[in-house]
Amino acid sequence: MIRGIIYWIFGTIFTVLVTFFFYLMYPFSRLNPDLPHLIVKFWSKGLLNFFCGTGIEVSGWENIDLSRNYIIVSNHRSHTDILLATAAVGLQFRWFSKSSLFKIPAFGMAMKIAGYVPVERGKYMSASRSLDNVKKVLEEGKSVWIFPEGTRTPKDKLGKFKRGAFLLAKETGKPILPVILAHTDEIFYRTHIIRRKTVKVIICKPVFYKDFKDGTLGERDVMLKMIQLVSGLIQDKFDNEY
Repeated sequence: MIRGIIYWIFGTIFTVLVTFFFYLMYPFSRLNPDLPHLIVKFWSKGLLNFFCGTGIEVSGWENIDLSRNYIIVSNHRSHTDILLATAAVGLQFRWFSKSSLFKIPAFGMAMKIAGYVPVERGKYMSASRSLDNVKKVLEEGKSVWIFPEGTRTPKDKLGKFKRGAFLLAKETGKPILPVILAHTDEIFYRTHIIRRKTVKVIICKPVFYKDFKDGTLGERDVMLKMIQLVSGLIQDKFDNEY
């Protein structure tokens, strides 16, 4: 209970200070476009490590080639997934996020400045434009992070994967990088009760669209096979952690 109160009071103050610093440094982001995301990373680490007392374990670093960029896909079980992913994964990536987050005063503008890409759920034209914007991010050499379930799934089984990330892999030739986020749902027991937990990030080997093309399958079947493999891989690794 006390830890929860400390988190909400001092975490809010910390967030306000970081937001002020973020906008103060905004002019310099034109010289270094990666600066906004680095500030968001600092904020995420502060909330998790200092205010929540959360330990972070990362495995699978050897599966990342820092000379290339990826379409990162992961499970999504908790609000703290975003903090963990941003704090723990040392790639310059941009979030593919629901548009409602971009409407939050100050916070939404910061997301735009950081280069994150909004998408409106259930609107085909918006999703199509958003995918075009993600392509531009990939062309600039940055990675993108997508929750293929489209929303949080606070259950033991993954939700159905949407095909957006895999369509990007097909059209850009960029590899899918499967990542598992484990135990993030155990940090907040209730709104005001925070438990010291060690959360895990498991980075798997990248998956290439071209490796699924054998000349016998149509494009739709190739994509379906790829989705099944990646979702199955994430589910298996996730199950092993619980």
